[in-house]
Amino acid sequence: MPDLALLALDAYDGAVVVTSIVLVFVMLIVLCLIITLEGKAFDRANRKPTDPAEPPAPPKAARKAPPKHANKPAPAPAPAAPAPGGIPGEVIAAISAAVAAVLGEGAVVHSVRRVQAPGRASRRGAWGDAGVREQTTPFV
Repeated sequence: MPDLALLALDAYDGAVVVTSIVLVFVMLIVLCLIITLEGKAFDRANRKPTDPAEPPAPPKAARKAPPKHANKPAPAPAPAAPAPGGIPGEVIAAISAAVAAVLGEGAVVHSVRRVQAPGRASRRGAWGDAGVREQTTPFV
């Protein structure tokens, strides 16, 4: 027959259990508040002013008009147009640099084109599909 004295709880044991549970939840709430406040403080510290303070304008008497024969600034160069395949020049340059890094300086990139997506598009994307393949291949 089991010892019923071990199953008996007095009021003191119940108070300890309830106090412990309440204390744990109160401390969790306090920790959440502390972390939230720290996050807001760091966001405020990292925030850059959207409108930087302009230096004060000099008085009208001290202002000088620019000479009339001053050269006009040159216009900014137009951004490079995408290649015929719709790939920007920066992407082609990055691909060429990667090929040169892997294959050496003698490597030549003759063309860069987009690969058509397979008929079945995945919600995970290429990296997600690669992860699934890597993790499930041993079980196939």
